[in-house]
Amino acid sequence: MTHPPTTTTSSEPRTRTGQTPASFRLGPVLLLGLPLALLSFWMVVRMEHTDHTGQPTGLALYYHVVVLFGALIGINALLARWAGRLALSRPEMLCLYSMMAIAGCYGSWEAFGTALPALAHPGVYRFRASPAALWSNPVMAHLPDWAVVRDPAAANAVFQGGKWSDIWPAWWQPLLAWGGLMGVLYLLFIALVRLLKDPWAHHERLSFPLTWLPMEMTGGRSPLWRSRLFLGGFIAAVALDLLNGLHQLYPSLPFLDVKVHWYIGNMAEPRWEAVGPIPLTFHPLMLGLAFLLPADLLFSTWFFYALGKAQLYLAGMWGMARGSPYAFGGNVPGLLEQNVGAIMVLGIGWLWRARRQLARRWNDALHGDAGARMDYAFLIGGSLLVGWFLWQLGFAPWAAALVLALFLILSLLVTRLRAELGLPVHNLQFFGPDGPMIAAFGGRGLGQSGLEAFGSLFAYTRSLQGHPMPHQMEAAYMSDQSGGLRRGFWWATGLAGVLTALIGPWLFLYMVSRRGLDMAPGGYQAISEEGWIRLGAWLSQPPAPDGVAVAEMMAGALIALLLIGLRQIWFASPFHPVGYAICGSWGTWMVSTPIFIAWACKVLLLRYGGLKGYRNAVPLALGLILGEFTAGAFWTVVSLMTGLQTYRIWLF
Repeated sequence: MTHPPTTTTSSEPRTRTGQTPASFRLGPVLLLGLPLALLSFWMVVRMEHTDHTGQPTGLALYYHVVVLFGALIGINALLARWAGRLALSRPEMLCLYSMMAIAGCYGSWEAFGTALPALAHPGVYRFRASPAALWSNPVMAHLPDWAVVRDPAAANAVFQGGKWSDIWPAWWQPLLAWGGLMGVLYLLFIALVRLLKDPWAHHERLSFPLTWLPMEMTGGRSPLWRSRLFLGGFIAAVALDLLNGLHQLYPSLPFLDVKVHWYIGNMAEPRWEAVGPIPLTFHPLMLGLAFLLPADLLFSTWFFYALGKAQLYLAGMWGMARGSPYAFGGNVPGLLEQNVGAIMVLGIGWLWRARRQLARRWNDALHGDAGARMDYAFLIGGSLLVGWFLWQLGFAPWAAALVLALFLILSLLVTRLRAELGLPVHNLQFFGPDGPMIAAFGGRGLGQSGLEAFGSLFAYTRSLQGHPMPHQMEAAYMSDQSGGLRRGFWWATGLAGVLTALIGPWLFLYMVSRRGLDMAPGGYQAISEEGWIRLGAWLSQPPAPDGVAVAEMMAGALIALLLIGLRQIWFASPFHPVGYAICGSWGTWMVSTPIFIAWACKVLLLRYGGLKGYRNAVPLALGLILGEFTAGAFWTVVSLMTGLQTYRIWLF
């Protein structure tokens, strides 16, 4: 599934705005885009951390960004009619969308929302005289001064609130160090995007399903806004969420529950205890998002999810099951371990398939191409800086290099997931480098300093949900499709990301410390503490190398190789290795039901209505998505204005 041809060139006739459809002016984009980026970040922090009114970044598409973008499109249409030269072109509008999405991902619960509170926990243990202070005090003595917040009162203020003047002196070093790391990584990701965009978009022709909505919203000649199916889907989704939202305020009203339900078998039986809960969900926006995805990837996602559950069932029935499928290591059958092995094979394979483009750009750099030189300067220089950071954090040089290599492969995975699969949720919990490295080398092989470094780094690699690289790749793809992929685009998105990485931690700290995370409605779920809790267990009993986990990773790698080979000899094979590589992830479990429903609907429609029938139905899916996003934004605004806990369109 690919987009209709939308690329424009500067040779096209001028429109009433006074620019060509593909024109790109850096000045207006920066003037509007940088404030909008910070606004997007601020909104995420308000919604997800200080007020708990919603979780937009729990989705692959951020509903607050889509709704803001829709408002900008309306304003821009008025400008085009009454003040043409002030209106923005399509590439400029899409760049604004990308800048807001990139900034929003940093404010995510799974990005700064986990990483920055994690800096405070060792100090909080000391402040609250927690038993964990017995091991955290020596850890704080070993870690660099900038790795954690050392003032117990300033650390505790993040959770209980405090005066800004008393907080920031103890926080400036950690914020500067970790924000700087995020900025360097962002530039490194830009280099990877620039090197891999052409192989992925033009040679492999990936579909980038998550770009459909913003591309269609800005398509000047698109019939989307006039489609009856779009309006029907939009109205149905809005009506559903308005009804459910009113029920939350007035329980006597009807309620149509589409959120997650848990199906659990008889947990007294070992087979069902091994399987664990099976989530069932019917979110309209999930059905709409899944309908846009390629059919083979939809099939592979739900098929390998079901196969993974079958493995757990059989292991429980045969008395082989042990450990938790939610964590890495100590498990049988070890779905996460299999997934990590498959991911390693896929990551190496993606780089191998792009080798000619990488070699060509390297040759261009050697012969004076400024863009190619910049790409490799960011890639090599950024890798050296990140490696040095990891070494200073406590890793041995070889371990720092391996952590970086694994993290970059995982970055390719989460980017490829969105570019090829477009999975509506990509929360890859516990897929980080710590699991496979500890399984392979054990605690003694990494040393105490290496374990402590993993404890402080855990929040940054926990789930990869707030990763900026997928947004960068989608931004480059949309700009390329609209004819605006120019130097100004890279400057605009680059500044948005780097400035958010540097300024965002300060803004986050200021906002959450005014009241304290624990004082937010519903309290604070301290997932940021998980890395330190695991570190405490490692220090009390250093983990030994896990031969079973290594064997499971090797099995996953072998299965991925077989699936890749199968697709080479059977071009129509529905068994896509990417679906297998994510079958154990929490995000896949949460959306398995709508993915199955969307797959069944899409297959039937393609069989009996053909490609034309499917394309005619796409506006209905887009209407469901945009309708729920609009209703979600409405209830969020109501909550922020009234202080009431209103209906959330996702997750529970």
